[in-house]
Amino acid sequence: MRWAVANANVALVKYWGKAPGCEHRPATTSVSVTLENLASAARVEYRPPGAADRVAWEPAGPTQELGRFVELGRSRLGIDRPLDVLVTSNFPVAAGLASSASAYAALSTALGSLAPEPPRTDRLAALARRGSGSACRSMLGGFVQWRPGDDAGAVTQLAPAEHWPLQVLVVVTSTLPKRVPSREGMHRTRATSPFFDAWLIATEQDLTAVREAVASRDLHLLGPAVERNALRMHATALGADPPLLYWEAATVAVIREVWRLREEDGVPAFFTVDAGPQVKVLCEPVDADRVALALASLPGVRRLLRSRPGGAPRLLPGPPAWAAPRHAHGS
Repeated sequence: MRWAVANANVALVKYWGKAPGCEHRPATTSVSVTLENLASAARVEYRPPGAADRVAWEPAGPTQELGRFVELGRSRLGIDRPLDVLVTSNFPVAAGLASSASAYAALSTALGSLAPEPPRTDRLAALARRGSGSACRSMLGGFVQWRPGDDAGAVTQLAPAEHWPLQVLVVVTSTLPKRVPSREGMHRTRATSPFFDAWLIATEQDLTAVREAVASRDLHLLGPAVERNALRMHATALGADPPLLYWEAATVAVIREVWRLREEDGVPAFFTVDAGPQVKVLCEPVDADRVALALASLPGVRRLLRSRPGGAPRLLPGPPAWAAPRHAHGS
């Protein structure tokens, strides 16, 4: 039996759109930060020869896709035995919190530990993105760049987690699965939104600012670029036919409060929103308590999680402490 754990990530420059004719290659470069404490764990163990793979996702996730991924992983890594697979997360699944990214990164790491020859990280990253594109970014810790291409340098670390102890407050406004999955939303946006080409051009401009801000640890440069990029992504999705609106009323309330904190109180806090209703707010450690208090009290906010840049996937001798006790012995 093998266990692996991997962290979610939040995109600072968004991945929203696939390259023409290529299901697993992004249309633009994206940049993310891996988040400590928002994690998925994967358990893999052999089944008897001749048995079928058995997969489970807890809380409930897309197990059919998970089963296809396990078949692909066994084929690519040379694993010739059927497997019993469990994936579990310590945060809501399919709700815009990158649960699929951490799940497939954890599972790729666990599968890699069973391979006859230990695979390199870039090979596991290429496998992980076949489950979820952004999963390849969760294969590295800290600040990560993913650019179009299939070579070994497609996914690179811009800076390790300890480079910048930036605080990331994850404001949960809904725990329900989003109505339109990201993959479907990307396809619809590219096919029908008249703003998609402009989004691609704007993203390239945002990349320069974000890379420079990460290198210099400059929140006043990073924040506006991150907000701008997120709003443009959602504007592009709103232009799709039919339109894609991932936000809840509380999403807007959080955005407005972040703006108020900056404009009226002088607190340097900045937001980003992936394809879902949750808001991630970036601030320096010295301001984290004040920002968290202001956001947690807003109507519609269900939960506030505090995070910071986290590390790469790792193998464990057993389930992580947050996993349900019933998983301790593989039951």
